[in-house]
Amino acid sequence: MQPRSVRPYLLALGALWVVPVVLVLVLHLTLPDHNASGQCAGLGFGCTPTPADTVLFLGYLAALPLFLLGMVACVVIAVVQARRDRRSAGTAGSNPTGPES
Repeated sequence: MQPRSVRPYLLALGALWVVPVVLVLVLHLTLPDHNASGQCAGLGFGCTPTPADTVLFLGYLAALPLFLLGMVACVVIAVVQARRDRRSAGTAGSNPTGPES
Protein backbone atom coordinates (compact mmCIF):
# COMPACT_ATOMS: atom_id res chain seq x y z
CA MET A 1 0.00 0.00 0.00
CA GLN A 2 1.40 3.36 -1.03
CA PRO A 3 1.25 6.40 1.23
CA ARG A 4 -1.48 8.81 0.26
CA SER A 5 -0.55 12.04 -1.43
CA VAL A 6 -0.98 15.30 0.43
CA ARG A 7 -0.77 17.35 -2.75
CA PRO A 8 -4.56 17.36 -3.44
CA TYR A 9 -5.19 18.59 0.10
CA LEU A 10 -2.62 21.36 -0.26
CA LEU A 11 -4.08 22.46 -3.59
CA ALA A 12 -7.66 22.48 -2.31
CA LEU A 13 -6.91 24.24 0.95
CA GLY A 14 -4.54 26.65 -0.75
CA ALA A 15 -7.25 27.64 -3.23
CA LEU A 16 -9.99 27.84 -0.59
CA TRP A 17 -8.11 29.26 2.40
CA VAL A 18 -4.72 30.73 1.53
CA VAL A 19 -5.63 32.59 -1.67
CA PRO A 20 -8.64 34.41 -0.10
CA VAL A 21 -6.61 35.39 2.98
CA VAL A 22 -3.78 36.78 0.87
CA LEU A 23 -6.27 38.56 -1.39
CA VAL A 24 -8.04 40.20 1.57
CA LEU A 25 -4.73 41.28 3.10
CA VAL A 26 -3.39 42.74 -0.14
CA LEU A 27 -6.64 44.55 -0.91
CA HIS A 28 -6.92 45.86 2.64
CA LEU A 29 -3.42 47.28 2.45
CA THR A 30 -3.76 48.76 -1.04
CA LEU A 31 -7.32 50.16 -1.06
CA PRO A 32 -7.92 53.64 0.37
CA ASP A 33 -8.83 53.94 4.02
CA HIS A 34 -11.11 56.93 3.43
CA ASN A 35 -14.23 57.51 1.36
CA ALA A 36 -13.62 59.46 -1.84
CA SER A 37 -16.99 61.20 -1.61
CA GLY A 38 -16.10 62.75 1.72
CA GLN A 39 -18.85 60.78 3.44
CA CYS A 40 -18.18 59.73 7.00
CA ALA A 41 -16.51 56.35 7.47
CA GLY A 42 -18.12 53.68 9.63
CA LEU A 43 -21.27 51.63 9.97
CA GLY A 44 -24.69 53.10 10.53
CA PHE A 45 -26.23 56.57 10.73
CA GLY A 46 -25.68 57.33 7.03
CA CYS A 47 -21.98 56.46 7.09
CA THR A 48 -20.40 53.86 4.82
CA PRO A 49 -17.31 51.77 5.46
CA THR A 50 -14.15 52.65 3.60
CA PRO A 51 -13.09 50.37 0.73
CA ALA A 52 -10.35 48.84 2.91
CA ASP A 53 -12.83 48.12 5.69
CA THR A 54 -15.38 46.73 3.23
CA VAL A 55 -12.84 44.14 2.08
CA LEU A 56 -12.26 43.08 5.70
CA PHE A 57 -16.00 42.86 6.31
CA LEU A 58 -16.52 40.70 3.21
CA GLY A 59 -13.58 38.53 4.29
CA TYR A 60 -15.26 37.97 7.67
CA LEU A 61 -18.49 37.00 5.94
CA ALA A 62 -16.70 34.58 3.60
CA ALA A 63 -14.60 32.92 6.32
CA LEU A 64 -17.15 30.40 7.60
CA PRO A 65 -18.40 29.22 4.17
CA LEU A 66 -14.83 28.88 2.91
CA PHE A 67 -13.84 26.94 6.02
CA LEU A 68 -16.77 24.55 5.61
CA LEU A 69 -16.11 24.18 1.88
CA GLY A 70 -12.48 23.36 2.64
CA MET A 71 -13.52 20.66 5.09
CA VAL A 72 -15.94 19.17 2.54
CA ALA A 73 -13.18 19.22 -0.07
CA CYS A 74 -10.86 17.32 2.30
CA VAL A 75 -13.53 14.68 2.93
CA VAL A 76 -14.15 14.27 -0.82
CA ILE A 77 -10.41 13.94 -1.48
CA ALA A 78 -10.11 11.32 1.28
CA VAL A 79 -13.04 9.30 -0.11
CA VAL A 80 -11.66 9.41 -3.65
CA GLN A 81 -8.20 8.33 -2.48
CA ALA A 82 -9.66 5.50 -0.39
CA ARG A 83 -11.67 4.22 -3.36
CA ARG A 84 -8.62 4.43 -5.60
CA ASP A 85 -6.56 2.48 -3.04
CA ARG A 86 -9.29 -0.17 -2.77
CA ARG A 87 -9.49 -0.55 -6.54
CA SER A 88 -5.73 -0.84 -6.95
CA ALA A 89 -5.53 -3.36 -4.11
CA GLY A 90 -8.33 -5.39 -5.72
CA THR A 91 -6.71 -5.47 -9.15
CA ALA A 92 -3.25 -6.25 -7.76
CA GLY A 93 -4.53 -9.33 -5.93
CA SER A 94 -6.41 -10.79 -8.87
CA ASN A 95 -4.96 -12.97 -11.59
CA PRO A 96 -4.55 -10.87 -14.78
CA THR A 97 -4.90 -13.93 -17.06
CA GLY A 98 -8.29 -14.88 -15.62
CA PRO A 99 -9.44 -17.76 -13.42
CA GLU A 100 -7.58 -21.02 -13.75
CA SER A 101 -9.54 -24.15 -14.62
